[in-house]
Amino acid sequence: MSLVVRIALLRPLARRRPLRWGPRLAEALVTRSQLVSGLPGGTARRRAAAEEAVALCRRLAADRPDRHRADLARALVARVGVPDAQPMAEAIDQLREAIGYVEDPPDRAALVVLAAARGGLAGNLSARGDVREALTLALRARATWDAAAPLDGWDRMRRVRTLLVLGDCRATLGRPEPALAVRQEAWDAFRALSRWQRLRWHAVGAFAATDLAGSLAATGHARDALALLHASREDREMLRIVQPARGRALTAQALLVEAECRAELGEPDAALRAAGEAVDRRREQEPARPGELAAALRVHGELLLRFGPRPDAVDRLAEAVRTARGADDIELAAALARLAAAWIAGRRWDAVEPLLDELLPVCRRWADDLPEVFRPLLVEALNLLLTAALDAPRDRIAGLGGVTAGREAVELARNLATADPRHHALLVRSLRHLARALAAQGRTAEAERAAAEAENLSSAPE
Repeated sequence: MSLVVRIALLRPLARRRPLRWGPRLAEALVTRSQLVSGLPGGTARRRAAAEEAVALCRRLAADRPDRHRADLARALVARVGVPDAQPMAEAIDQLREAIGYVEDPPDRAALVVLAAARGGLAGNLSARGDVREALTLALRARATWDAAAPLDGWDRMRRVRTLLVLGDCRATLGRPEPALAVRQEAWDAFRALSRWQRLRWHAVGAFAATDLAGSLAATGHARDALALLHASREDREMLRIVQPARGRALTAQALLVEAECRAELGEPDAALRAAGEAVDRRREQEPARPGELAAALRVHGELLLRFGPRPDAVDRLAEAVRTARGADDIELAAALARLAAAWIAGRRWDAVEPLLDELLPVCRRWADDLPEVFRPLLVEALNLLLTAALDAPRDRIAGLGGVTAGREAVELARNLATADPRHHALLVRSLRHLARALAAQGRTAEAERAAAEAENLSSAPE
């Protein structure tokens, strides 16, 4: 019996005897809301089924809360899972409500609902920028999925989605190796699905492959990343046909990864071409995603600084700053830092000072909430300030003295390097900048000590 016929038969029965037939109708409606269709109106039909399931389960839970709270949680998770224009705040509220119903799961079915709700909430929080809370929830969701094993194909796919959110959080927090590990786990789990399941959920596979390629590129495996992008191209093309908006966004992400790989492999023309196309794709996105567009503009600008005309690079970076302002402080800080460095290299001091005036407060505001991201950016900002203070035709710039900025940068960089050896190079640069500032003030002994420490660190084996 088809699902549509089953729902049509269950509706009158559920009206007459809701406690007996209502749960079966709700289950069928939830299943209907999960069926992806490329036909016109498919998303609207999924949304209608999910909303009907939520309304039905609310009535059932009001009569028998001890028996139907898990059903209501399942329906709420299904409603959020429909890829429509539901406001993110509303989705987050529904997922928090669902988690509250199954926080202490009485059985395995409720445990699966809890895992799905935690994973979905983690994804929405990550998209909103609450990365640290999203990371905690994603870790708990993965543990809940593991506790609910063995999983069927649908739940294994949802576990893969949770792993992808976990990878996104780790990548955003500047943890490339852990992000690579969890994305590899997600890709392996997707490939372990049956051929039919991989075809049915090809969108998840496309995201898993592209995310993994990004982590491979970030950890120096450019050729492997390009090979994976090439192997997953058909899945991205299919996604662009079935879900055009998501497909275009994922294609832009893949192009940015390709651009970085081509640059690393010494193919500047291909790198610039891929980055430029990624920017064009980001501009086409509906609804607009300014943070993602700013990231594409920044990457293109950085590549133009290396391989293209400097005026074009500066224009791209300036547009990235304008686009990120008020939308994404991570991208805003990164773009401001790159643009300030470009103006310093061009000795455009009148343009540097307002950039640093904006960059430093942004980094300080977020340094405690997202230290992995903003403290390295704050160190870079202080080093830029120090360079400007030493090289500009004035004694001070952006309201902070050179040695003061240098000491703060070294202290922050030392703490970062102690926690993560990847930041040793940042500490070395900060010490060298401080040595310059001390020497400029005639404090020769202190300058020599800072320079000697920088030399020792740079020559020490990693």
